[in-house]
Amino acid sequence: MPDDSATARSVGAADLGLLVLLGALWGTAFLFITVGLRSFSPILLVALRFDISGAVLLAIAVVRRRGSLLPRGRRQWTAIAFAAVFNVTGYNALLFSAQVHTEAGIAAIIVGMNPVLTTVFSRALLRDERVGAGGVLGLGIGMAGIVLLASLKPGSLLDVQGISELLIVGAIASWSLGSVLVRRTGHGMDLFSFIAWQSLAGAGLLHVASLLLEGGGRAVFDGDGVVSLLYLAIVSSALGFAIYFTLLSRIGPIRLNFVSQIAAAVAAVGGIAFLGENPGLRGAGAFALIAVGLVLVTRPELFRPRGGRVGPRG
Repeated sequence: MPDDSATARSVGAADLGLLVLLGALWGTAFLFITVGLRSFSPILLVALRFDISGAVLLAIAVVRRRGSLLPRGRRQWTAIAFAAVFNVTGYNALLFSAQVHTEAGIAAIIVGMNPVLTTVFSRALLRDERVGAGGVLGLGIGMAGIVLLASLKPGSLLDVQGISELLIVGAIASWSLGSVLVRRTGHGMDLFSFIAWQSLAGAGLLHVASLLLEGGGRAVFDGDGVVSLLYLAIVSSALGFAIYFTLLSRIGPIRLNFVSQIAAAVAAVGGIAFLGENPGLRGAGAFALIAVGLVLVTRPELFRPRGGRVGPRG
């Protein structure tokens, strides 16, 4: 088994910068989702989002001409299937549907716990993924944030808001599992080709879901709706996925998924400033606990004994 001292390393400055940028892009996306849902039904909004982002990314892949544009072999087709089903369709359909009844900041804070589930899937499915003793402690503290969020929620656990928040938990489970399964394939495709095909495949699945669940969906192409759709498609999806999958191969899914805490901070501040939201004590407390977990997981040397290893061997 690998030594934790080798695998539980810090995130480098360049990768940390990309992590912060990605968190800002995805944090503001929660605000644009809330605005976009005023003009579109949730699943149709997601489907249109990936129609556009998939087409943009495929055009970029054609211009770059690095490797084959089409998937080759079972490994590459499997990676696309995993990403389309779990990262595009499952995650986004559940998240957008839930955010109809959930504030942007609270939704982002719940999404911020996906490293917990990613850790479970990574330890089960990846041999080279370890977080060390500090990471384990960080994950536990982050989980306490979710417990606080649920315990301070007004109303019953299974009211409309409560069910929506549970749907977001399902969304992060879908994303976390997809991230680990994609990494496990080692598909080797060109980054832009891969993201383009998983986006287009996911968009197809989402259109089918919209037809079945929304009767084709509702779409009003007003100013706010169009701006939100384009931001989600080009900035959040096309650019965001390019950064995400670049970092996935460099720092691993556990540390990468802590981008959600950065996004949660951006979404919470933006929700207060622009949407008049108030996450209250439960939001602030949950975010604080999850943020501590971020530090412990991404900075494992803080728990490295002098002259010793980080944590036990796995």
